[in-house]
Amino acid sequence: MKIKKLPAILAVFLTAVVFMQASGSAAPQMKDEESPVNILCYHRFEQRKITDPKKKVFGDIYYISPDMFEEHLKYLKENKYNVISMSEYVKIVESGKSAPANTVVITVDDGYRSVYEKAYPLLKKYGYTATTYLYNNFLPGGKNALNVAQIKEMAADGFEFGSHSATHPILTLKQKTKKGKKYLMDDREYLKFLETEIVGSKEYLEDKTGLVMDTIAYPYGAYSEEVIAFVKKAGYKAGFSVVPSYNTAETDKYALKRTMLYNNSDIEKFKKIFEKRQIKIKSVYPPDSAIIEERIPAIKAELAEDAGLNTATIKFMMGRVVLKDSVYNPDTKMLTYEYSTKMTLGTHEVRVIAKDDNDRSYEYAWMFIIGKHADPELLRKQTEKKQVKEVENNG
Repeated sequence: MKIKKLPAILAVFLTAVVFMQASGSAAPQMKDEESPVNILCYHRFEQRKITDPKKKVFGDIYYISPDMFEEHLKYLKENKYNVISMSEYVKIVESGKSAPANTVVITVDDGYRSVYEKAYPLLKKYGYTATTYLYNNFLPGGKNALNVAQIKEMAADGFEFGSHSATHPILTLKQKTKKGKKYLMDDREYLKFLETEIVGSKEYLEDKTGLVMDTIAYPYGAYSEEVIAFVKKAGYKAGFSVVPSYNTAETDKYALKRTMLYNNSDIEKFKKIFEKRQIKIKSVYPPDSAIIEERIPAIKAELAEDAGLNTATIKFMMGRVVLKDSVYNPDTKMLTYEYSTKMTLGTHEVRVIAKDDNDRSYEYAWMFIIGKHADPELLRKQTEKKQVKEVENNG
């Protein structure tokens, strides 16, 4: 899922927010015995040259060197992490049970050839598999893309594949460009767009590869309740964002979280991924995946418990910014932040963060969108079409 250089308006959409109802929806309340599942997200596997010697900046942050990747795999092996396939993880998700301790799933976005040439041999060396997410426009691709023969060879070795959409767009973005001019899609055009990108991608990739695409990874990690409606229609078993956090048995299976690895993700940064601890949350507002039209919202999170946490450290974090004026009430266990100015339209990643008396970090993360809903009745009809047809065929 490589992020290309985007116009300013797209960047805004990736750092904005959305709300939907006046009442908060239930959020995962984690069980004491639960062990979080971490899903790792990689892109390309190459040794990149430094483009700025003074700052040691690389040209593309989504490249990771094969040596660094092997360090990650070696750490997982030596520390006895339970690295499982995506199909195994989906079975756990569907069972509603908690995963075994220290469970990890490895994913790769886009389908670059370096997956086959560099990552595939290393994964086999350590006895691991991974799931690669493909998008239509890159299959068949050029010399840098996986081809069908390579995909089938990997599949024969237990490696899995899923959809990454048809054209790799921001699925929540309703703005398009036609003949050099930007415009907003109306509801019918937007829902047709989602049909093509989500349902059409599954059909194309399955036909092209002969493999079942059971899961989807959202391009740029952006999802909403409208996106999820089409994911369900297509028959995907799970959907994955890049909200960088853990998953539990209570995480919505169409809003599962993944942590991206970059060219600066050395072994010390890699270890920190597994040090995240759970904050037990009872409800949040706006709900995960919700679309709200309110531009000056109050963000809320009700904790199920705060035992062991330093309550003075319980705050909201929006993107990479800690909202220091967040107010936590220990009596009601409610964390609130009131915006005083209009928030930008688009998606927003929000998290509750805290520390305990030993300075260990805790968090809970989700995503919501600020924008306009598609017509609910039109959405219902568009996402029920296939299901009705299947019922008729089975009748």
